[in-house]
Amino acid sequence: SDDDMIMANVKVAPEIRGTVTGIVFTTATLPLTNYRFRKSMNLPVEGLSTLYQAYLPTVLRDIIYGIARNRATTFMLSRNREAFKNPLSRFLTMFAIVMVACVTSAPGNELRGYVLQPPDRKKPFGEFFDPAKTARSTTIGGIIMSSSLATGALCTPYVEMLWGAVKPLFAKDPIGAVTLVLVIVDRWQRRKLSS
Repeated sequence: SDDDMIMANVKVAPEIRGTVTGIVFTTATLPLTNYRFRKSMNLPVEGLSTLYQAYLPTVLRDIIYGIARNRATTFMLSRNREAFKNPLSRFLTMFAIVMVACVTSAPGNELRGYVLQPPDRKKPFGEFFDPAKTARSTTIGGIIMSSSLATGALCTPYVEMLWGAVKPLFAKDPIGAVTLVLVIVDRWQRRKLSS
């Protein structure tokens, strides 16, 4: 995420970096996450309190994720300084790092889910927590997140190369560049609508 990129350039302990990243990420994104959650459950959105519902378990989960991810990155790089040097190792390294962070922070997902239960359907914690469901959701969620971030890590150098080649053209003719982007988006949308 962008806050990971910002904090990556600041020389601090992984715990501090993870804590700052977790707090910034949660504070910025929780309202949207909770809005989508409440709409999907047909629950009313009643002001900031509902948009920041379960803030504490969510921020703790994200802090744990950030710390685990920073520690896993440090560990992987201490084992292999070349871990991010080629596309395949970059993909595999990022996949492993994110999976470790997802598994480490998974109990926070359970706590968040418990806190977000509608009051009229609230189960006691012992009944709410199901180890088999937790293992399944942790595995599936970890694979999805690891795959997407590893794919991003794999593609980023190629996108940066492409942008480096195209950027001078955009600087020379900004109106032509915007027109080109709009034409591409229009064609993509038309193709999407026709299929």
